[in-house]
Amino acid sequence: MTQPIPEVPPFPELLTAAEFSAGTRGKIAADDPRLPLLLAGATAGVRRYCRWHIAPVVEQTFRLDGPGGTVLALPTMHLVEVLSLTERGTALVEDTDFEWSEVGSVARLGRARWTERYRAIIATIRHGYETADDVRQIIQQVVANALASPLGATTESAGGVAVTWAQTAPGVAGGMSLLERDLAVLNTYRLGPEA
Repeated sequence: MTQPIPEVPPFPELLTAAEFSAGTRGKIAADDPRLPLLLAGATAGVRRYCRWHIAPVVEQTFRLDGPGGTVLALPTMHLVEVLSLTERGTALVEDTDFEWSEVGSVARLGRARWTERYRAIIATIRHGYETADDVRQIIQQVVANALASPLGATTESAGGVAVTWAQTAPGVAGGMSLLERDLAVLNTYRLGPEA
């Protein structure tokens, strides 16, 4: 089990209101009062689905359960640097005690194995992507769909004019939902259940 320590402040936004507005070519103003909540909700949903913050690069400390084997999986898919690593209170030294990969695996060197004790490893790392434009585009799309029909109408007609709203699922317009195509992209950023 992975637990961040201490509680981290909110991560930087993946998409700002100004960037969202620019993405709509100004059709939705950056100061639209609906944007902060919708952008925060879409971002939180994406990060919750992926099981980590994705971007940008941040420093974070985790208290981890010992896996008992030779490889420890850190809760990241893009490890930039291991700043410190302790096991049961003993500081470990990179290239002497452990080595790490960009995907977040940390291997013990020699014949050493990680402890099996719960909450016995503390890792301070820098991780995340500088940017994730494909993820930002998904947030743009989800928020735009939510704004297009905030009450969830799929069609509206008056006299001889009818409007059909963008649908986020069969018979559903507006709202905040991730489409299958969004999940296909997000799956490339999603941590496995072990992290």
